[in-house]
Amino acid sequence: MKPIDPTRLCLLVTVYHPYRWVAPLTRRLLDRFWPDHPPLFFCGLTSEEAGDLPHIAWPDSALPRVWADFALAAARELQARGFEACYFLLEDHPPLAPCHQEHLNRTLPRALQERPASYIALMGWDNRRFATRGGPIGGPYRMMHLTAPQAPRFHLHPSLFRMEALVACLENLAASARPNPWGFEKLNDKPEAALPDEFKAHCHQIFGEDLSLQKPSARQHATRTAERWFYHRAMNLYPLLNKAGLGMTFWDAMGFDNFFYNGPFPMFYSGVMARGRVSPAFLRYLERQPNPPPEFLEIAAAARQHAG
Repeated sequence: MKPIDPTRLCLLVTVYHPYRWVAPLTRRLLDRFWPDHPPLFFCGLTSEEAGDLPHIAWPDSALPRVWADFALAAARELQARGFEACYFLLEDHPPLAPCHQEHLNRTLPRALQERPASYIALMGWDNRRFATRGGPIGGPYRMMHLTAPQAPRFHLHPSLFRMEALVACLENLAASARPNPWGFEKLNDKPEAALPDEFKAHCHQIFGEDLSLQKPSARQHATRTAERWFYHRAMNLYPLLNKAGLGMTFWDAMGFDNFFYNGPFPMFYSGVMARGRVSPAFLRYLERQPNPPPEFLEIAAAARQHAG
């Protein structure tokens, strides 16, 4: 891959129009927990809808909007402005605790150039959902090089992209029959995806504990290790139960998507929204927090309102 300047870094947050109520709260949480974040841009809204959000305006007010079209237009605009690396996230995945700014602003962007890498997932391989057999692990921060056929390449949890790789993924999506966030992952994470081989071959995933600001205690580390062991084995049952029509019942009962992940960008796995509605598990997470910051109270109140 060609050399890049990892200091030419930005944040791009896509906004699905029905979820636009989440975007101002995500901005406030970014400002609170990542105060030294790189230049921030929202996309998917007209200037009137965006208000005081820093944004790349979508010129057409017609609804519904094609997610791939406005995300691609924004990525191309940022590339034209000279940005060479981009943290890319959905509007409903704000940070929920102090971020490790040194790692987010410098360590990981440098890794794009030094490894080199086209993509670095901030939802690390030490979470309870992703299996640990995605590829070799190495380097001072135990980063996984995603080489296995089923490794989670180009997922939409907050991630760091080379801008040219992000544009290529969005171009691939825009030409597909499912130009939405679900299609982004289903289309681009396949080894046979219509993407340059150099991008597909250089995807990485962090080990969050090594890069987190609030290091877990030995007891917390042991608990998380045991939890991963349990969930990875429980997930082996899912294909069998899914064939019997019980897959989603089992998934929900086990809470596969409902957990807080501690890394350099601490987040809730499923985000504020899940399956098109406010996530009840996310609301429960917010309500369990002792002495929550005012943003948590606001986002919980807004989520309850939009949950009906």
